[in-house]
Amino acid sequence: MHRRQQFSVFDSHLDLAHQFWEKLLLPTDTAVDATCGNGHDTLELVKILSQGKVLSLDIQKEALEAAQMLLSAEEKERVLFYHQSHVEFPEENRVKLIIYNLGYLPGKNKSITTMTETTLLSVKKALALATGGVSITCYPGHPEGEKEEKALLSLCSTLDPKVFSASYTRWVNRETSPSLIFIQKHIK
Repeated sequence: MHRRQQFSVFDSHLDLAHQFWEKLLLPTDTAVDATCGNGHDTLELVKILSQGKVLSLDIQKEALEAAQMLLSAEEKERVLFYHQSHVEFPEENRVKLIIYNLGYLPGKNKSITTMTETTLLSVKKALALATGGVSITCYPGHPEGEKEEKALLSLCSTLDPKVFSASYTRWVNRETSPSLIFIQKHIK
């Protein structure tokens, strides 16, 4: 008799995000990691996009350097790193998914954080650019993160339901837990 292994479907909020990315992306697609951080999301995208391309952006050079250290030489060939804000995207013909992991660089200066005004501007541009959708991880456990999450939820509530499906997920039994916003474009 075969025994089913017991496990948690989602060990973290990022597990859920990764499943969304895997369902949305094809191996040959292009994705943008708009907030590279330490590079873990860039690495996950590279694994999903085994023949595709990842554009990875961050305003902190040390974040981009940390991300590059995670990647093998072969993986680095499929990633373009940009030392810049998420407000402007590099020119790219077809981007399927744009992801954000908001907040500050883990283990570094917590005063350098994504800001509500620039994040909203960036997400609005991402919605026009990405052919598949946008994935946003919010961290409402600090004041700017709470402000960002509220502003993003407000933006999502105004999206045309004929064009977008927007969902919001948060662990309700974990105080100030990270949350996920998924915005998917309807395929015409």
